[in-house]
Amino acid sequence: MKLAHISDLHLDSETNPHCLLELDTLIKKILDHGFDHLVMTGDIVDVVNFEDLWHLREILARHNILHWERVTIIPGNHDIFGKYEFNGVLGLRATAMRALESQGISYHRKLSEFCEIFRETITDDKEEPLHFPFIKILNGGPNGVAIVAFNSVLEWSLTVNPSGSRGYVHAEERYAVEQPHIRSLLSDKFTIALFHHAYRIYEPQNAADRAFIWSMELVERDAFLNTLKAIGTKLALHGHYHKAEEYRIDGIHFINSGSVRRSGNKFNAITIHRDGSYENRFIRL
Repeated sequence: MKLAHISDLHLDSETNPHCLLELDTLIKKILDHGFDHLVMTGDIVDVVNFEDLWHLREILARHNILHWERVTIIPGNHDIFGKYEFNGVLGLRATAMRALESQGISYHRKLSEFCEIFRETITDDKEEPLHFPFIKILNGGPNGVAIVAFNSVLEWSLTVNPSGSRGYVHAEERYAVEQPHIRSLLSDKFTIALFHHAYRIYEPQNAADRAFIWSMELVERDAFLNTLKAIGTKLALHGHYHKAEEYRIDGIHFINSGSVRRSGNKFNAITIHRDGSYENRFIRL
């Protein structure tokens, strides 16, 4: 099984009319190179532009991959909150207004709309309620490849998440996949976890670094790591911090695909073999 992992597209056709054509070309190249499944780990759009999400849906349909066996898409903070600007009074005012609009029911409405746009990539049941986490079992590996998709976008809060860019996988999501019947289902699978926010960013060197990392971090990450270990995760794929890199923690291989459009269309390519072995590398097409 060949899996292509891209992230942080930050589509904004209003300011960059060519971005959709560029994405269409990239997806065509990915398919031409024989990839079986495409994963997108959030920040699909830059400014909560649902029109561009619909454009992406049209691109997937045009390439005949608008299907749960071919594509998996999860949201990032920009898909729910948009772009936050802190330069000058107007930037702060616009940020405050977007934050207030993203509280409570608006957050859940946007998350629900995101899922509905890409419903076919989650399930082929037109009536099934959509929620996180969701699990797919795909052909590949010795006994199947399991994709476990989490939502790591934390609700806006003036004190806990003022920029909207901190992450959190809710305890309810963690508990859901830790149930005995789910762990049994995943026990012999090659399990891949998806989430947007980076488990690790970098080691802070000063106060400015610490402030930046606080604004971007995954809250309660140790609890989430315990969940990943409990379900036998082999690969943990994410984005958020725009640096393509990989690292290992407690036996789990974390891969940050970076920002595909801002790194010259570089993405994470994974090949999973029938014996359960795999390899990955960052490539450009």
